[in-house]
Amino acid sequence: MPRRLAPLFLAALVSVSAGALTMAAPPVAHAQQIQRIAAVVNDEIISVRDLRDRIEMVIVTSQLPRSSETAQRLAPQVLRGLIDEQLQMQEAARLSVSISDAEMDRARSDLEARNGLRPGQFRDFVTQIGIDPTTVERQLRANLLWSKLVQRRFASQIEISAEEVEETRARLAEDVGKEQKRVSEILLTIEDPTKENEVVQLANRLVEQVRAGASFPSVARQFSQAANANVGGDVGWVLSDQLSPELADAVATLSKGEVSDPIRTIVGYHILQVSDTRVLAQGDPAQAEVQLSQIFLPVRPSDDADQRRTQTEAVRTAIARATSCEQLASLAKEAGSPVAADLGKSRIAELPDALRAQVADLQAGQKTAPIDLPNGVMAVMVCERTEPATNLPPPEQIRRQLENQRLEVLAQRYLRDLRQAAFIETRV
Repeated sequence: MPRRLAPLFLAALVSVSAGALTMAAPPVAHAQQIQRIAAVVNDEIISVRDLRDRIEMVIVTSQLPRSSETAQRLAPQVLRGLIDEQLQMQEAARLSVSISDAEMDRARSDLEARNGLRPGQFRDFVTQIGIDPTTVERQLRANLLWSKLVQRRFASQIEISAEEVEETRARLAEDVGKEQKRVSEILLTIEDPTKENEVVQLANRLVEQVRAGASFPSVARQFSQAANANVGGDVGWVLSDQLSPELADAVATLSKGEVSDPIRTIVGYHILQVSDTRVLAQGDPAQAEVQLSQIFLPVRPSDDADQRRTQTEAVRTAIARATSCEQLASLAKEAGSPVAADLGKSRIAELPDALRAQVADLQAGQKTAPIDLPNGVMAVMVCERTEPATNLPPPEQIRRQLENQRLEVLAQRYLRDLRQAAFIETRV
């Protein structure tokens, strides 16, 4: 699956300028700088401009501090990600794997739907928040190509028997009544022991930023080298005995919302977050599905406090008047909301943190108060809510999970082999 932008981008935006990532320089000198070569991957180059644009995207989507110091610290890890993408696209080209225009259109539409945008708004919206659309689309295309390539190469090799599925479900049934924790991870591997100190420094910085408010899923999508990075590092619901001793000890000490210090294992350094807890086999409220309607009014960084108060009151008035999602959509349009009112259906667990807490206990027809966001004010109404019957997964879901686990291991080995066989030279 492709890595995604933070769900509901509207709830997690900050602005960034290219000037935050480069030293002041005359136009000619700046043009020469960004055309320099950052890395050579086999017979293709990654330019300094490619690197600069990706760093901008990482800062925005991960909600990291907007400074040249942040950019400089991110550069090595971001460059590694660009090198991996280049290897993936080169291998796809070698094996004649391609992505059609229709597949890219579907991927863009999926991003628009997840972020509450109208069809066709994606490029303009990304541009407005300070990201070059070609940077987002490059990452999107690379991940689509890699997903298709891995599926084509390995899917036929993976066979999950009915006995394996039943054994897995039986083990889960034996654990009924035990506490589970919903865990996410960021994994930073160590391929060169001489550079372990750099990995440790990056891990510590990421922990600091997440604890200061950066989005853990967004940071995981951009930095984690685990196979689950594309889903924000989500490991899923786990019991302690399902983890290695080092990780189990860390998870045992974490409460909901807490983030661990970096944990050294044989693989590398792990950063863990516990997003929720539950008792196995009880209905999981976080898996309730809700259909939401929103009103969102923007507030620019240059606007003063009076303007934010004005927008907040406008949102408060509209949400108070609305007696249905249809009426809220009309009121939002009247108030000048620039985005679609219909946010579609999502599980509670999939919503951004700021919205999840507000919606978790609401039933159909209930509404939130105005919610302050970095780029505006929003409020939502629950149109429909469907509660989960049980949290013991059905057999088909278990089969897919086992298949994905094996596919992810093979994909990691495949990428490792591509790195080892490639000519890679970094120049920055």
